[in-house]
Amino acid sequence: MMDNKLSFHHVGVACHDIELTKPFYLALGYEATETVIDPIQNVKICFLNKSCMPQIELLAPVDESSPIHRTLEVSGVTPYHFCYEVDDIASTIEELREQHFMALSKPQPACAIGSRLVCFLFKKEVGLIELVEK
Repeated sequence: MMDNKLSFHHVGVACHDIELTKPFYLALGYEATETVIDPIQNVKICFLNKSCMPQIELLAPVDESSPIHRTLEVSGVTPYHFCYEVDDIASTIEELREQHFMALSKPQPACAIGSRLVCFLFKKEVGLIELVEK
């Protein structure tokens, strides 16, 4: 089992428009980072931070080819994934594959978090998770 290899990093929330969703979190006392476009994932991203609270990542599609576009059509604004920080992304992916997770991509740099490597994995009984390498 994974024991303590996965450390919670953030929850990703799919939204149609970051500027329409962000005010709710700002009213709760969260502070927002600058919104950036991740050309690899084809999404707009804004992180929301508040002391002693989970970090939230708002994700909005750049266009209809964005991976979250279909999710928004079906579910509307919704929690989209949980992200976990790991020491070694490659070995963690292999361990998760042994647990029947399917990697949806190879590890790729994420511009919104300092070009650290990220990878999305899916398991029907768990849902979508993201790994980010420390």
